[in-house]
Amino acid sequence: MNPSRTEQHRVLIVLPRQLGDILLGGSLASAVRESMPDAHIAWLSHPMGRQLLEGHPALNAIHYHPVFKSWRWRAALKQPLHFLGTWVKHVAAELKFIRDIRKQNFDIVVDSICTPRTALLTRLSGARLRSGIRTRWNRNWAYNRLCATAEWANLYAAQARLDLLKPILGEHCATQPSLHWLKPWIPSSPSIVARIESLLNEFGLNHRPFILLSPTHRRELRRWPADSYAALALELIKQKNVTIVWMWGPGEDAFVREIHNTLLTLLNAEHLDQALSVFPPLLTLAEVAALAGRCQLWIGNSNGLSHVAVAGGAATVQIHGPTASAPWTHPDTTRHTAVQRTEGCLRCERNVCALGTHECMMKLSVESVLSAALKLT
Repeated sequence: MNPSRTEQHRVLIVLPRQLGDILLGGSLASAVRESMPDAHIAWLSHPMGRQLLEGHPALNAIHYHPVFKSWRWRAALKQPLHFLGTWVKHVAAELKFIRDIRKQNFDIVVDSICTPRTALLTRLSGARLRSGIRTRWNRNWAYNRLCATAEWANLYAAQARLDLLKPILGEHCATQPSLHWLKPWIPSSPSIVARIESLLNEFGLNHRPFILLSPTHRRELRRWPADSYAALALELIKQKNVTIVWMWGPGEDAFVREIHNTLLTLLNAEHLDQALSVFPPLLTLAEVAALAGRCQLWIGNSNGLSHVAVAGGAATVQIHGPTASAPWTHPDTTRHTAVQRTEGCLRCERNVCALGTHECMMKLSVESVLSAALKLT
């Protein structure tokens, strides 16, 4: 299929989650919108994507798929009738959702995740062009254009996904994309800006440089040690005369507060002002982006907030251990860099350490991260 760019098309982008993936996947919508200005572009998402997708300038519509409550088998066996009734409702909701998507008459579906669920929905959408990622036989059947992803590991994720659009936009779209396609978009508003101004005033940061540190990740294996973050924060304060502001998300406050308290102890031992470590309240993603736009630097694990920081305009240092850095680090090396060991066990891409040592992160030195940070400040 090689659609005319003057013809109006209805395009569905399928990328339900995670937040970082949704944020980087925005390059798909931006590329289609710029290349086919009159196209109707929709996004299929888990409701978690609402705060990143609502108001996106490239989108005409967003479809949120039903969320099903997960059941454990033991609980299901204790309440079999309730489980059966819930399961029937879930199936009915899923079938209705597929029917509603089919009624939208999309002629192009771009599936950027290719799970069994999204593969089925893509095939049943009725679209003429169904572009997906080559995975397994039980999913590949759903698509009439498949991308091999061998080269994706060497490309920023926002750029690699443009490979899915080659039948629409041409070969050049993935190899020579417009750089502004690769900048994540996140909503803002006067109320968000006012909220951040209020916080900066509260913590005395309106006229003082500060660095954001984000030590969290939902997978323990991908976290740099808490003590390393505290030691790094102390060195940044001493060498750059900055304030440290800790970034965290829902359910992560206790973990990050402990690191903040460790830094307070270190500051006390050095006879430094404890106001140099700030633990803010929980912020929305749009508020994090607005705050990132005011900071001197963002440093953290390769998590969703790192991409929010890029969207906000911050220079960033990403810390990597078991993951390759290229897919998650923005290619503008003047403002973004990744830090990772160059020898030993690293880049296994696993979620659980096979050696049980976590050495890829545990042996990454504070000095190496500090050096990268100093080059960007």
